[in-house]
Amino acid sequence: MRTEKEILDMILETADADARIRAVTMEGSRANPNAVHDEYSDFDITFFVTDVREFTRDKEWIHRLGDILIVQCPTDWYSHPYDYSSRDPFAFLIQFADGNRIDLTLRDVGLISGEAENKEPRIVLLNKDNFPSLLPIGSEEAYFIQPPGEMEFYNTCNEFRWLCLYVAKGVCRKELYYSKHAYDVLAMPMFLKMLNWKVGIDHNFQVSTGSSCKYLKRFLTEEEMARFQGIFPGGDYEDISRRLFLMYDYFDELAGFVADHFGFVHDVRETCRVRRFLEERLCRA
Repeated sequence: MRTEKEILDMILETADADARIRAVTMEGSRANPNAVHDEYSDFDITFFVTDVREFTRDKEWIHRLGDILIVQCPTDWYSHPYDYSSRDPFAFLIQFADGNRIDLTLRDVGLISGEAENKEPRIVLLNKDNFPSLLPIGSEEAYFIQPPGEMEFYNTCNEFRWLCLYVAKGVCRKELYYSKHAYDVLAMPMFLKMLNWKVGIDHNFQVSTGSSCKYLKRFLTEEEMARFQGIFPGGDYEDISRRLFLMYDYFDELAGFVADHFGFVHDVRETCRVRRFLEERLCRA
């Protein structure tokens, strides 16, 4: 597996040798000093080029970067085909056989002035023309948990309870994926928003739990982490029902904490009535 230095040297050598590449930046976890840095960390790279079309017309050039295991072009998808006559940004997600991965974005250099508005962590690897808008950014402030407004808090609580009804319906009907989808994909993001707000309050909203809350364990006690892990169900209907109540009650505690902190209304009546409804429905499942 090529080292980080070898990958970065290869990227810079590629850019140095090509007059059409005017600047190179690295974003993502490798540009964030607070992120995890290991062999699984992607290289999020941006090439600012004179004409994107010269790099998208014939994609064979990417094979110069290494032995490619699989590549994906998310900006050119069946539901949104890329306009190859345009100079719009284009992305290559490249997994190499040696274990490294580069997420490479091509941007027209004519758009580089907009980079002055970027607040996300960034390392400037190359700036041939000394573009003033292309500055390194060391802070992860752009990723910090944001405090909720009262309406967002209310909607999150209401949506969570509403979606829990979907989980119960799936269990009653013995529709496994319906109930799992409602649990994991629909209701869980509402729970995670509330848990993140609790973390934000505990740390004065000066922290980030990362993409998909992957750094949550940094901010939870061992007991809290064990409780969090305990709300994830398997594929058994009884287990889904049991974990649903664990998640429901945990959410209610978190909502009460957040509401008290901000002076929001915590709708205890709706919480209790929905819970009783779930109990009555699932006891017949």
